[in-house]
Amino acid sequence: MLNHANAESDGAFLRAQYARLLGGDIMQLQADDFLSDKAFWEQAWREGVGACVWHTLQQQDISLDAAIRAQCIEQPLRGQMAHTLMLRAVAAEVLALFADADVDVIMLRGQAVADVLYTPATLRPQTDIDVLMLEKDAQQVVDLLVSAGFSLILGYSLLFFRGEVMLDVHIEPLGIERIASWALLTPLRADDFFRHSRRGSLLGVDALHVDEALLLPYLSFHAMKHSFEGLIWLWDIALLARRIGQAEAWPAVQGGIETYALQRPCYYALSYVDAHLGAPVPASLLDSLRPDMDWREKQIFRRFMQHETVPFLAERVFARMQPDFLHRMAFWKETILPSAAVRQQVDADPSATGGFWGKRMRQISTAAIILLREFWVMLRP
Repeated sequence: MLNHANAESDGAFLRAQYARLLGGDIMQLQADDFLSDKAFWEQAWREGVGACVWHTLQQQDISLDAAIRAQCIEQPLRGQMAHTLMLRAVAAEVLALFADADVDVIMLRGQAVADVLYTPATLRPQTDIDVLMLEKDAQQVVDLLVSAGFSLILGYSLLFFRGEVMLDVHIEPLGIERIASWALLTPLRADDFFRHSRRGSLLGVDALHVDEALLLPYLSFHAMKHSFEGLIWLWDIALLARRIGQAEAWPAVQGGIETYALQRPCYYALSYVDAHLGAPVPASLLDSLRPDMDWREKQIFRRFMQHETVPFLAERVFARMQPDFLHRMAFWKETILPSAAVRQQVDADPSATGGFWGKRMRQISTAAIILLREFWVMLRP
């Protein structure tokens, strides 16, 4: 059983075990009996890798206690499979809807990587459907979705629902409409996705697939945007890195990383998958991506590489990617106090007690406690 001093050390310890297992080191895990620990499986599902971990164990013919298997594996697995299959069916319907109307769209993240990188594709959990379109097609896309029974969610211009399915339509891939300062982090825009994509099949429907030279920096940016809080995002990148290595396509990918100025997110992500997830990355590439880090960022990177979920990692690293001090201050201001449109979206959320300001004050109080603890951690040798 786990017996660590606090939940944070438990979290880093368990993430290390998932990384070892997915990276190919199973025997020590079995010897240490972590696999029969309820906490092991609970965090695996939170990290998004529960199905992948179980699939890996099954391939090695490793048996587990029947009670653990029933409660901690089979029950959440059924839930994930049911939701994922439902989303896949709706995603296929949506792709066919747009294909019949000659409207080009690109599936982002979960739906796209599941079919390309995972076998079976249902190992990859999905919570919603993300679709990228060109701005010129916006009205036609809205009309098509409404005709298919989707409804817009109050306060959002392009977020739809139908039954249990959420469908998020994007006219740009980064989230710049919410945090405009992100526009200075990278020149990557929607046009690049359509320019660097190829025709293929997705979910049995004609669809566009994004080239690896763009997909890897984008997935790294997205994972960092969420502070690498789910190991599944790093596992996506590990599987893609393996594919790139097999195709000997690293020179093209390096060109994409440099073109979109995403060296920092890619350095973090590729360093981790190379060290921990059995996805070899050329040392020369990592050397070329390595950013200049002050002592504070070196601490952040060290903790990340030791499997810790570092509080506010995204904000702290993205601030360093801003061009100068004034832009960094503008980034922090917008992060803490976003635009009126974003505040209205929070006000429209019935779960946000007290609206935007009530939610923000609670977040600031929590953040203050976390940052005080972070200050102490950063000062430790």
